[in-house]
Parts: sequence; C-alpha cells; structure tokens
Amino acid sequence: GETANEWIETIFVLGHVAVILGFLLLVLNSKHLHIFIAPINVLYSRRPNGLGPLLPLYVGDEKLDFEDPQEDATFGVGRIDDFQWKGLLDMATCTECGRCQSQCPAWATGKPLSPKLMIMDLRDHLFASAPYLLATVAKGNRDEMGERNEEALAKVGATIGAEVERPLVGSREGTEHKETDGYDAVGHRSHEGPVIDEDALWSCTTCGACVQQCPVDIEHIDHFIDMRRNMVMVESDFPSELNGLFKNVEQKGNPWGMNASLRNAWIDEVDFDVRVFGAEGEEAIPDDVEYLFWVGCAGAYEDRAKRTTKAVAELMNVAGVEFIVLGDGETCTGDPARRAGNEFLFQMQAMQNVEVLNEIKAKKIVVTCPHCLNTIGREYPQLDGHYEVVHHTQLLAQMLQEKRLTPVKEVDEKVTYHDPCYLGRHNKIYVPPRELVAAIPGVNLVEMERSVEKSFCCGAGGARMWMEETIGERVNVNRSDEAIGTGATKIAVGCPFCNVMLNDGTTQRKQEGAASEDIEVLDVAALLLESVKD
Repeated sequence: GETANEWIETIFVLGHVAVILGFLLLVLNSKHLHIFIAPINVLYSRRPNGLGPLLPLYVGDEKLDFEDPQEDATFGVGRIDDFQWKGLLDMATCTECGRCQSQCPAWATGKPLSPKLMIMDLRDHLFASAPYLLATVAKGNRDEMGERNEEALAKVGATIGAEVERPLVGSREGTEHKETDGYDAVGHRSHEGPVIDEDALWSCTTCGACVQQCPVDIEHIDHFIDMRRNMVMVESDFPSELNGLFKNVEQKGNPWGMNASLRNAWIDEVDFDVRVFGAEGEEAIPDDVEYLFWVGCAGAYEDRAKRTTKAVAELMNVAGVEFIVLGDGETCTGDPARRAGNEFLFQMQAMQNVEVLNEIKAKKIVVTCPHCLNTIGREYPQLDGHYEVVHHTQLLAQMLQEKRLTPVKEVDEKVTYHDPCYLGRHNKIYVPPRELVAAIPGVNLVEMERSVEKSFCCGAGGARMWMEETIGERVNVNRSDEAIGTGATKIAVGCPFCNVMLNDGTTQRKQEGAASEDIEVLDVAALLLESVKD
C-alpha cells in the first residue's frame, strides 16, 4: 500500500545518501582524492615551464639570497615540511596511473627509480606525518636553527613521531624491502629505513619524460632536484664522482678541468677568420655582429663536440652570418652543477656569466648545446640575464629558408635523428633539426619508435654524464640499440652529450659484433656541412 511505498522510498533515499557519504569518505582516505585535487594542481602548475627551467631555492615564499641568506634558511629539502606547498599538492594529486614510470629511462633500464613510487612514497610519508605538520601550523614548522618542533612531536605520540624522524633520503641497503622500493608483497608501505632510496634519487637524468606524461601536471624534477640540493649542500652525501665535477667547474670553469686558454684551440683548426671578443679592444659586441656564438665547454674541449663547433662556425661563415666568440671569457653555465644539486656553485657560475653578458651588451646568442640553451635562455632571467637564445639547428634552418645555405652534394644514407631531451621535451624544438636532415639530397630519414616528445634519453642529463652507471643496463646502450635497429648508417644528434653517449653505445655494440662498422654518430650540422661543401 501507500505506507509501504513510503517506507521503501525512505529506505532507498537514506541508502542513497549513505552510499554518497561513504564514497566521499572513501575518496578522502584513498588515492581517489585526486578527483578533487587534480584540477587545483593543474591550475597551479608551472606549465609551460614545468619543463625547462628549474625553480630557484625558496625560504618560505621568498627566493633564497645566497649573498645574504636568511637566518632560518634551509638548503633544499631534507624533510617533508621543507617542501613548498606545490610539492605537497603534487604528492596528494598522484593518480597512480604509472605513465611516468612507463616512460622513465632509469626504470626501463633496471634502475631503482620509479617516478610513480617516489611520489607515492612521499605522499604516504606526508599523510603519516600530517598530525605533526598540523600541530606545527600555529607555531611554525620549526624551532630556531631549523630543529624539530619538540612540543609538536610530544603531542602526536611515538608512532607518528618515529615517522616524522625518518630520514627523507638514504640507503636501503640491508633493509627488508630494498628490492621492492619499500613495499611489501601485498603493497603495504614499509616504514623501515629512509623514505627515498638514494640510488633512486641519483638515477634521475632529468629527461622530463615523467613531467611530460603526467596527466595531472606533477612536477617530479623540481622535487627530485630539491632533495639533491639538500644532500649536496647540507648533508655532503652524494656520488663521489661529483667531487671532480664540482672542483673542475669551480676552479677551471668547465667540467673537464681544462685550462681556459684552450677554449680557442678549435679556431686554429678552421681555414677562415673567427672574431674573438676583446681581440681588438672592444668593450661591447660590435653593431655589425648578428650573434654571439656561445661555444660551450663540450664544444671547446670534447673532440666530437669540437667537430660540431667547427661545422656550425663554417656554416655560419658560408651563410654570411657575422658572429663573435668570447673565447677564454666563457665559463661553464652551471647547468651540471645545478642538476646535481649544487645550487651554490650554479649561482656563482651564472652570476659571473650574466655579469659578462650584460657588460658586453649581448642580445642574440647561438648555442650548440641544448643544456646551454635552456640555462642561458630560461634560467638566467632569474638573475636578470635576458637574451634571445637560439639553438644552432634553428639558426641553420632559418638560413636554409632564406637560401643563404644550399645543400648540393647528395648524401645517399639512411639517417635517424635522436631528439635530445633538453632540446625536445624541455624546449619543444623538434622541427628544425628534421628540416635540416630532410633538406639534404639523397637522405632517407627514418624515425625511431621512441621519438619526438616520447624520445628516449641518452643517459647524460641530470649530471649523469659525470657519474658511473653501475646499476642495470646502460641507458645509452638501450638507446643505441634502438637507433641501430632502424638500419640507419648515420645517427644524427643535436646535443654534444648525446653525441658522446650514443658514440660510446654504438662503439660498444660494434666491439660486440652487434652493429655495423659503418654506423656513424654525428651532429646534424656536421651532416649538413657534408652536403653544403660540394
């Protein structure tokens, strides 16, 4: 009857309300929290700058002034409450989809780094430490000198206190869950040992594949570098190979430890005049100069990169581009130091370069190294260094369009092009290098399966160029195998580090008899020069 229908309706309405409320409780206590948080995270992401430039160090909401640091300044992230609010938001936003993990070159080659698990580890640690963080809100997260808030620790109890006291980064050697990145067989997080395995942290090449793939705009690299900064500048706990890098950059102005006087050595190997700033007593770049050619450390010292330097200089000479070089006035941009976590050394190098470039009134700069492109063009503005910086492939493609360069000699080769991470994903320069290759008569351009925005890293980024690779398969060999698999006889690159890594990878395969001796790795500019010089 009517009464029964009313009761049934009431029961179902209440049941419906209970289900909705239960779902809301489930969402707030599960990974599905991202349903509400993801739109906020996307709104406050650094897009389009989530890739490319790193953020400077912050103390609270203010940039850290290295010349006059705040008394309570912390260098990098050494514990969960050191993260900026955006970092905490990133952790809570993760959908656990695994896209970042599937694209990570470290994970693909057997390293312990999974961007997904790193964010999940930090998220779990954040949630477990939440009562402590909330208890410190009114007073501030720290007592004087950056110590723990003992009053808040006493309030939250021993279990939460133990979680708060866990080291953020350290070795998992000897721990029960080392091989499963801290998770047991049924997926429960172990609270044993550090939150993040140091081997995982130092495996990152900062290639940007994780950031590019993330559907909710988590900015993994920012947080990984912040943790490295703390390890380097506070804990002095980092791979021993980086000692040489830091010493060479600080004392010699380049990662190889070579003398500054040798920066001009490549000029003696070309048969045309190269203008060197200061040779005629200039105080500023002359008005007739179109570009300052920033040769870079690799371009000046590393033999394979010197070939690229000479090719670019010759092509600019043929095209009638007036350029000038700084010679021994150049010093390292600081990119490898910054990616390794030594922000102080980066600041030293960057401020020195910005002072020089501003003093000589540099405006337009051409580089052969994507890392220099990214640092000078997108990070020096943080230090009041504002310049128009182009990669050599962009300039040469422009010269082709203006008919100032004309490839004439046929190059009957199958060529594949490797997208450097800092040229492609980080700076979205995909077309100009391919235009240069395609413009060469006779060339058959074939693409690797992992190309353009899904290109696979060479393994040199994130200062990995100067670290030994002892875990898993070598990243450069993995990428070399893919290039060899295309059947190409020439592997074109647009980065001196990629040139070194892929040369080493193909050389190893040649020695093993797994690759043809005819395969050659060279920069796009060197390949173009072969055709321009009939």
